[in-house]
Amino acid sequence: MVKLYSSTFEQIVKNFSLKGTKQARQLVWDYINAMPTMYFVQCGNKSCSVPWIMFEEDASVAMIFTNYEQAMQTAKAFVTEGTQLRVVGLPTNAASMYVTALAAQGVECVCFNHGPQRFDAPMQEVLLALSSMNR
Repeated sequence: MVKLYSSTFEQIVKNFSLKGTKQARQLVWDYINAMPTMYFVQCGNKSCSVPWIMFEEDASVAMIFTNYEQAMQTAKAFVTEGTQLRVVGLPTNAASMYVTALAAQGVECVCFNHGPQRFDAPMQEVLLALSSMNR
């Protein structure tokens, strides 16, 4: 069974930022696991595109978004003009495999919805949370 949330992702992350408890963090993961689709930005032309990975404090960070519009808007703010961008929406199970592939390439962290209400997690926590989905 999938739990439906009336709160937005931003509200749940803000709640976690304020409380900082394990329960508040688990609510974020519950929300992520209940999403039907996760969005990833890819750079380059369609035949040889690569996942958009940023580097923060020398750590590689994968960017995942909860909606198409935010993914495209954020990417356009960071990527050089003229770079080909596309947003790929994947069902949560396929997104889990995509994240596993990123981890295999050495990506260390994941940022969900880069911006003021972003949620960051180490890759191992992301893999654990996504593998425990009940689908």
